[in-house]
Amino acid sequence: MVSGISRPGVMVGHFKALLASLWPYFCFLLLALAVMTASRLFLVSSHSGQMTGVSSMVGVMERGWHFDMVVICGVLLMAMLVQWLAPGGFLLGKFWRRALVAWLVTWLMLIVWNEAATPDFIAEFGVRPNRLFVEYLDTPTEIFLTIWAAHRSALLIGIALVAISGFLAVRLMRTTVSHAPPWPLRLVILAPLLVVLFYGMRGSTGHRPLGISYAATSTDPLVNDLPLNSTYSVLHAVVQMARETDEIQAYSHLPDDEVLRRVRAGMQLPAVAFKDPLRPMTHALVPTGPAGGKPNLVILLQESLGARYVASLGGLPVARKLETWRSRSLWFDQLYATGTRSARGIEAVSAGFLPTRTSSVIKLEGAQHDFFTLARTLKAQGYRTGFIYGGDSSFDNMRRFFLGNGFDEVLDWSDLAPKAQFMTTWGVSDEDLYRRVDEEASRHARDGQPFFLLVFSTSNHPPHDFPDGRIDLYEEPKMMPNNAARYADFAVGSYLETAAQSDYWANSLFMVVADHESRVSGDGIVPVFSFHIPAFIAGGPVQPQIV
Repeated sequence: MVSGISRPGVMVGHFKALLASLWPYFCFLLLALAVMTASRLFLVSSHSGQMTGVSSMVGVMERGWHFDMVVICGVLLMAMLVQWLAPGGFLLGKFWRRALVAWLVTWLMLIVWNEAATPDFIAEFGVRPNRLFVEYLDTPTEIFLTIWAAHRSALLIGIALVAISGFLAVRLMRTTVSHAPPWPLRLVILAPLLVVLFYGMRGSTGHRPLGISYAATSTDPLVNDLPLNSTYSVLHAVVQMARETDEIQAYSHLPDDEVLRRVRAGMQLPAVAFKDPLRPMTHALVPTGPAGGKPNLVILLQESLGARYVASLGGLPVARKLETWRSRSLWFDQLYATGTRSARGIEAVSAGFLPTRTSSVIKLEGAQHDFFTLARTLKAQGYRTGFIYGGDSSFDNMRRFFLGNGFDEVLDWSDLAPKAQFMTTWGVSDEDLYRRVDEEASRHARDGQPFFLLVFSTSNHPPHDFPDGRIDLYEEPKMMPNNAARYADFAVGSYLETAAQSDYWANSLFMVVADHESRVSGDGIVPVFSFHIPAFIAGGPVQPQIV
């Protein structure tokens, strides 16, 4: 006897029934994509004057479809998992058919609502709906009255669009399924679709999912928001707010006056130094020496190059190039990292921010623009500011944070790769990185504009790969941490030697500092040595000293 699933006629019937059951998914995909694309086209045309170069319409639309598919695939994945696992009787019932349509239509209406609200939100705040879109729900009466008074037309249009889209979607998604295909057939057909939806929701098939920093191509926050869709931006804000709220609960509370008193006391400044009650920490610093113009500043942030690699700091004799600067620089013997991740080193060096229990400020939604950084301060003084990274600047949200907070330009592996002589999993080699740094510094010097460059290396990172024949290996085999650290030391040391012969050296300050130690180990509750990092300041104006 031949089973029903094996007979060709029955198989065709099962397959048709399965395709019919997927009709609501197909409708949602097309409708949601059409809504978000149309909205983005409208926004791009409305703000075309703010867009130049890589933030062109084509670039915005291409990036936008990535974020649109993240939302669409996430919605479809949840429903298709049920259809894949549920028994046939459940799938034939009215409850499932209605629940599926309700799920998809609700999300479509939410997408329409968010996009309809976007133009007026941008007019008010200059960005897509974000955490403010959610925070204002705490005061529904006040916010409704405000919207009714100032944005009544937009509100009514939004409600109408949501109602129309919901009505049409329900009509389109109705389908009649006469029977549910057996689970083995669903397993074969739906499993590949689930895999596609999963990677679509991640936005990437690589080791790292699509992040919001992928949209950042400009110093203009709105231009960076255009590739997003407003559902994505709101959900991202909700997730970030949840993380912040959970962590903040761990802190005790003090009155604001007491907090200010303690912080000011720690700064060892007289009370008269603080003159602005609206900005209670703002104060003026008076130089103790003669003014020397506007020297250039280059910070060379070293990935994981901790004190364990520096003999004079109690480590192994790995970083031989750095050691040669001990007597030629302002050398710090007792400097310690603020954490164990690059994000902590970046926030400390770029923003002077101490670590908290929350995520690093470079990831927090409230710090993505109008947040203090060294670049913002120097830019206000006429400096050209830039961040140069050998890897992908979307990692840890670096690109978005820097472009929103005072950095004129962000260069990463995509800019450096065409001329790179060696590529690793994490990006270009450190030597390729520093060649570009020298080019940028020389160009700025020729232009006569003071510059600030924050440079972040990559070579001293697993899998510890670097060009052959560049160093004497510290140990075998080649791809070991000590060898990668020695190569990183060789690369930055070689660049400093090149810079010392350049036209910009005499009027420049160079700070070499690690972001954190390579690993934390030790028996103590806080293994202090695992936070010990090398750092020194060199350059034309620097008088050698060990502190």
